[in-house]
Amino acid sequence: MVGVGPQPDRESALARVSIVNFNGEQVYDSFVRPKEPVTDWRTPVSGVSGKDMLEARSFEQVQADVSKILDGNVLVGHAIRNDLDALLLGHPKRDIRDTARHPPFRKLAGGGSPRLKILAAEILGIEIQSGAHSSVQDARATMLLFRREKESFEREHAKKWPTQNSSNLHKPRQPKKKKKKR
Repeated sequence: MVGVGPQPDRESALARVSIVNFNGEQVYDSFVRPKEPVTDWRTPVSGVSGKDMLEARSFEQVQADVSKILDGNVLVGHAIRNDLDALLLGHPKRDIRDTARHPPFRKLAGGGSPRLKILAAEILGIEIQSGAHSSVQDARATMLLFRREKESFEREHAKKWPTQNSSNLHKPRQPKKKKKKR
């Protein structure tokens, strides 16, 4: 995210989107041309600078690309609602796994939303975000966290979204037969 408008510390715009697959392999990485004039690149934090905009795609193109990639897939992310909001996209809640909302990870943060940097250090033993952020590195760390705790994520998910026996999903219900009294 980069700062835009007269108060760049309060207003942000999307500047880069990165997506990795389950194995951490990069499947999408694009700079995004903000619609508003950028007034603070936040390069030490965002890792984005003005020169990156030479190869940036339009917001609409990135939004369409990401929407197509996400369609029908489980989305793993860290505080993923912020990313979806920035892209003006929705995704079915039952298909989201968010490392910032995972109860065991929240316990590490005293019940609040844990920082990705802290989770990566404490759980994975890796250092990220030591300088400018790399959205690819952040996505890979998030996926590693998910993979490490996948069973726990799925147990928590099953509590919120219980599955039905798929063999009974489309069968019409038969009325119960009354027992005859003799």
